[in-house]
Amino acid sequence: MSQSEPTRDRIIGAVVRIMGADGAAAVTNRRIATEAGISLGTLTYHFATQRDLVEVGMAAFVAEETVKFTQLADRAAAGEIDLAQAGEILGGIVTDTGFGGDHIAWFELFVQAARHPALHGATAEFFETYDRLAVSVLRALGVADAESAAPLAVATLVGLQLRRLAGGGSPDQVVAGMTGLVAALAERPNSPG
Repeated sequence: MSQSEPTRDRIIGAVVRIMGADGAAAVTNRRIATEAGISLGTLTYHFATQRDLVEVGMAAFVAEETVKFTQLADRAAAGEIDLAQAGEILGGIVTDTGFGGDHIAWFELFVQAARHPALHGATAEFFETYDRLAVSVLRALGVADAESAAPLAVATLVGLQLRRLAGGGSPDQVVAGMTGLVAALAERPNSPG
């Protein structure tokens, strides 16, 4: 982390890294100050409360992830894709984003939003971004009613990822489960309009 980076940005970056690795309960002033390379006084000058830190950290995390998911959606929307390419996109979600890997920040967002309505906007942005990506992938696979199927696909992905993280499973299990769901949706006959 660069000392020339604005202090507030270093603090927010530290909060996001800590939440992603260890959850909101690990966001302590001392740990943030150490991670950001600042004094405790500097931290409290920029952020008065822990809730402020968590809210700003979550909003920053959502903004970063929105960029990644928008790029994936654009890739899917660029033309028709096959199931293998859809699997690659799903694999990228599960392993290369804050939602994937061993990061728990998204699930922290859900828990914190349930407790603090100020985070509802960030949570809604999360689901809107995922829905856009799901619609792009499903359309590219020829699913006629992609808009109605997208929330089902997103809910399944969230559930499979939570199950994987909670049970110590492999990212491949999530990709296989999602690939099976997407294949079934792509084969489903068009529903009457």
